[in-house]
Amino acid sequence: MPTINQLPTITTLSGGDQLPVYATSNGDARKASISTLIDYFQTTFADPNYTVVINAPTNSGFNIALGAASQSIWLIMNPTGTFAAGSVTLPPVADCYDGQEIIIISTQTISALTINGNGGTLVGVPASLGAGSSFTIRFNELQSTWYTIVNSLQIAGIDLVTTTGVQTLTNKTMSFSNNTFTATSAELAAAISDETGTGLAVFNTSPTLVTPILGTPTSGTLTNCTGLPVSTGVSGLGANVSTFLATPSSANLASALTDETGTGLNVFNADPTIDGANFTGHAQTAPVAGSSTGGVLTLDMVDSNVFTSTLTENVTTLTLSNPAQGQTVNILFTQDATGNRTMAWPASFKWPGGTASVLSTNSNAVDLLVITYIGTDWYASMIKDLS
Repeated sequence: MPTINQLPTITTLSGGDQLPVYATSNGDARKASISTLIDYFQTTFADPNYTVVINAPTNSGFNIALGAASQSIWLIMNPTGTFAAGSVTLPPVADCYDGQEIIIISTQTISALTINGNGGTLVGVPASLGAGSSFTIRFNELQSTWYTIVNSLQIAGIDLVTTTGVQTLTNKTMSFSNNTFTATSAELAAAISDETGTGLAVFNTSPTLVTPILGTPTSGTLTNCTGLPVSTGVSGLGANVSTFLATPSSANLASALTDETGTGLNVFNADPTIDGANFTGHAQTAPVAGSSTGGVLTLDMVDSNVFTSTLTENVTTLTLSNPAQGQTVNILFTQDATGNRTMAWPASFKWPGGTASVLSTNSNAVDLLVITYIGTDWYASMIKDLS
């Protein structure tokens, strides 16, 4: 077999010309055409140059479709404004080669960005782009997958944020609306240099605070608060008021009042016991009118001490309910225009001399019955024919 120096020289090559190669899969020397070698190099090794695609979307909801390219692609989007949504469709996966890269940059904010893999799987692509932001994806042919990569490429005016190591960002705005920030309360406290207190982070709806010192609040509603010490926790109270609030006795109330008269216990309107009262001015009891039905006249002694009744029929039953011991009641009976109406007195009535009084019979006659309740009896007297 001749050596290479013994071979004649050829100055023009064609795709069909053959070159010797060692085939590792067969373990021997084989021949391959120049066209076959060129195809292998183009498939295996990415072109270091980029096909630049510039697009200026004019409305939200745009879609940019990238065609097949023998190089990596640099897509520059120049939207005419901030758009709520937009999408980019990658080249068909069958037309992509291993190691191919696509850089996507936008000069305006795209709030919701959709990347269509066009048959390829996507890993780590962002869901939005801020103004001046970019990202790079690289194709893995074996997995038919586009991976978002850490890229050291610098584009004028743009800082690329890496995913590892410590990096200082200057004059940058971080938006958490489309990103996730994860930290515990302790980690957040460690990051803050001027916090006060310890424990968990607190938000304004239904927080649980543990022994806080609130200082002097500007305003607040304590409707559901408990445990406030009355004696020390309420300011602005008059003398002895806090003592009464803690122990609401009659004596403590009297101590808290500044314009009371008399001494003793508090009095309420139902059946009070008043010891040695001195009433000045006038006092009156509002009269309550009563009428009979079917010969029955019922008066409730709780309602008043003074009653009136115009008789329109004979009363066969007079009922005085709920009397109090020692209660004195005045009842003014008036005959109607007909007159001659009669009254059957209860058996519990006790009269002077044991003889019951009889109502005046004249039309429009007025009689005043005065009765006092002692034990179970009414002690009665009547002033007749008042005119």
